[in-house]
Amino acid sequence: MGFQETIEIKTVEKRVRCYTMGTTVKLPMSSGFGETDRIDRWWTQPLWMGVALTAALVYTVLRLVFFDSQIHYENHRVTSPIFSPDIIHLWNLDVPNWANSAMLILWIPFGFRGTCYYMRKVYYRTFFASPSACMVAEPKISKKIGYRGERGLFFFNHLHRYMLYLALIILTMKYFDILHTMQFYSPNGQTSIGLSIGTIVLTIEAFLLTMYVTSCHAFRHLIGGGANRWRGSLGKFQGKMYEIVSGFNIHHGFWFWTSLAMVFLGDLFVWGVAEGVLSDPRIF
Repeated sequence: MGFQETIEIKTVEKRVRCYTMGTTVKLPMSSGFGETDRIDRWWTQPLWMGVALTAALVYTVLRLVFFDSQIHYENHRVTSPIFSPDIIHLWNLDVPNWANSAMLILWIPFGFRGTCYYMRKVYYRTFFASPSACMVAEPKISKKIGYRGERGLFFFNHLHRYMLYLALIILTMKYFDILHTMQFYSPNGQTSIGLSIGTIVLTIEAFLLTMYVTSCHAFRHLIGGGANRWRGSLGKFQGKMYEIVSGFNIHHGFWFWTSLAMVFLGDLFVWGVAEGVLSDPRIF
């Protein structure tokens, strides 16, 4: 098939322009929400993504508002990832009885994830069907409104790189939580260093969050992508870090979902231990 030949494809709702060797060819497109000639199960990915995000939001709201009484155990030795860092306890803040640390700090991880480039693709496809998948027609209302990028309702996505700086602070404090889980208190007030299941749970959570944050496009730009040239010994270091982070970036979606899942699994573990349903034995 030559470059000058017209290819007819009946897939998406609107007419698109195909640029071939400088020639503009209009392709006739089918209309109607979900219309496509794809024969694979294209709807499975946006479906499970939408269900997962909805479940995460509902769980978070219920946990913050109605079930926030058990957010740690053993005198704050292990704190739930959702409520970490527990700044109310760390800084002895004077807040109303209904308030908790998650209400004060969750806007940072939510803001970072919500403006993430990968996250944008997820909620554009799942909640707005714009489009639901590649080569699948979008709703007529989306066609009428049109795509305005980040100039309209989602202008706040431009804050992503600034949310990254705040997320790095939260991530650093996560490692402080890990160290805190290794301090065991005896009845006579003495402390000793050890390791428990809670330490392993929070370490896995912190590791996955680290991979998610460092695989971020904005972090990749920060670490070396923003430089026009890598000069000298510092430039070589930047180039090497950029290469490593670019490798992480390939699997950014994987780190997004695994880190998100581990936040809730860690919370369930802490909640279960605090309620006496689970135990957190000391390994050594």
